[in-house]
Amino acid sequence: MPKSIETEIKIKIHNLQKISEKLKLLGFHIKINRSFEDNWIFDSPNQDLSRRHWLLRIRTFNNRAWITLKTPSENSNQFKVREELETEIGEPSIGKEILHRFGIKPSFHYQKFRTVFTHSNYSEHELTVTLDETPIGNFLEIEGSSINICSLAAQLGYETPAFIVKSYMKLYRELFPDSSSTSMIFTNDALKNPS
Repeated sequence: MPKSIETEIKIKIHNLQKISEKLKLLGFHIKINRSFEDNWIFDSPNQDLSRRHWLLRIRTFNNRAWITLKTPSENSNQFKVREELETEIGEPSIGKEILHRFGIKPSFHYQKFRTVFTHSNYSEHELTVTLDETPIGNFLEIEGSSINICSLAAQLGYETPAFIVKSYMKLYRELFPDSSSTSMIFTNDALKNPS
């Protein structure tokens, strides 16, 4: 099986509408309208996966679900580069139960609203762009080749110092270092009345 190498960055943004309009002016169009995404990260009781910088996740988005395994990131200050193995699963609760029976349990739960953009000149492997609305702020995520990432970021007015390679879990932990919470989720009101 060929390796699937994921190269991506995040950029913290303050105006979703402005970035969305800029993307459309650059020829991007919305592939998936703003949809709720629910993510569960799993680990062994002794946090062995986390200590080794592996990620095991079940994600639901746009009425579909996937199980994902990501290897440790390669050394890079500008990009997050890691191998990703991912496959769609029919029923996320069954996937969670299978992991549970092997002693692998949820270690972190996070949510976001995601809008997915594509461009007719690029395949999904060459360039995929998402706007993520999370409980800790809004982020632009660009995935593709490093050249395409830098080119698009520059066209949107961002240079490499703005690139974030940390996961949402890591960003949350840094923002709330004293918190023992294992979730970064929206309140019920936010889910009932999304902005």
